[in-house]
Amino acid sequence: MPIRPNIALIVLLLVGLPSAAADDRPPNIVVILADDLGCRDMALYDGWIKTPRLEQMASEGIRFTDFHTNSSVCSPTRVAFLTGRYQQRLGITDVIVGNREPDSGILPSVPTIPRVFKDNGYATALFGKWHCGHQDKYNPIHHGFDEFVGFLSGGSDFHRFGGWRNGVDKAEGLEGYGTHLITEMGVDFIKRNKGEPFFLYVSHQAVHNPYQTPADVPESRDPNDNKHAINDKNRAKYKVMLEELDKGVGQILDTLNELEIAGNTLVFFFSDNGAVGMSPKEFRLRRGGKFSQYEGGHRVPAIAWWPGQIKPEQVTDELIVGFDLFPTFTDIAGIAKSNPDNLDGTSMKTHLLEQKDFPDRDIFFGYEPKLGTAMRRGQWKMIVKADDVRLYNLEDDPTEANNIAADHPDRVKPMREAIEHFKTTVTPGS
Repeated sequence: MPIRPNIALIVLLLVGLPSAAADDRPPNIVVILADDLGCRDMALYDGWIKTPRLEQMASEGIRFTDFHTNSSVCSPTRVAFLTGRYQQRLGITDVIVGNREPDSGILPSVPTIPRVFKDNGYATALFGKWHCGHQDKYNPIHHGFDEFVGFLSGGSDFHRFGGWRNGVDKAEGLEGYGTHLITEMGVDFIKRNKGEPFFLYVSHQAVHNPYQTPADVPESRDPNDNKHAINDKNRAKYKVMLEELDKGVGQILDTLNELEIAGNTLVFFFSDNGAVGMSPKEFRLRRGGKFSQYEGGHRVPAIAWWPGQIKPEQVTDELIVGFDLFPTFTDIAGIAKSNPDNLDGTSMKTHLLEQKDFPDRDIFFGYEPKLGTAMRRGQWKMIVKADDVRLYNLEDDPTEANNIAADHPDRVKPMREAIEHFKTTVTPGS
């Protein structure tokens, strides 16, 4: 892709990088996670909703076209990101459904990325959605987060906060719109910790249902509306919800620039799984979505931004997955020596900062027993459930329309063997 001049970056380079970039402090890390956002929901990925601040972020950094979450649903994706390991090793392959699954979550004994950063002198915080265990014993505070304000379950009303927590306690005095609150708490944390290294996890509920905009305050709601339905009325609300999330991303970037710490802060944006089908049909390129093993279920939008460190106007088509972020961030921060020695993810530091090639490897998307196991080996995609074997060449068939397993027995055999080996080696506790 030809590099176009970026005026803002040129000005920044002419006047000098922010002072924080010149000192010896480790870089700050900010992770912004959207919920249920598919690539084709965004004009940035040739979709239908304009997100000017995310588009700015991409133009000043790097946009990923083959970035994947480790699952096509919330809980397993978040577990893999936080632990740097396949979620199957923790026995979490499906959505954790609140109190109905009291023994499902990340135990405090499991190493997590916020714990590594906290142990190395970072201030740490999570604002928003957790969904990695509903009981107090799984609370984010037990995993290395100095601060947590948000909700433990998979969803929340955007205007009512009865289920929100401040640490392990009930959160008090919260008012406003959920997306705005999460952003405001993130901005406040940055301001309070601008003089020390910090790891901030901004975990939005948007654009997950219930489909509620800032105007949908409880007293004005139509009781006949289905706030979870995929329909035209909610599609309009969905658009507003994404636009509000986009504004929040801009507030965080603006805060980093105003405090002159942007040059010492890596910001990474991605979604926790693919779309739910809100985009108009003409914008749906990939097959499947949330709860699917097809590419539309786990190929998600992702952007990295770090002025002065990540070159602008970049697009990468390397196959990178959510659990790669753990070793990447600790490598960039110079604290990888504190990583557990059994991470499944791979650092992409040199790819981000030096445009070096990322190593090829097999990647697996297990969602057993419901959907079977999917595998990527380069351009080849296999999905296996019991005796049903499907093979796709994504380079020739990006929509996964044609199962060509019968035409390639020499490729099916080794890939299926790799899947069976994977399933036996990533059992709980492995």
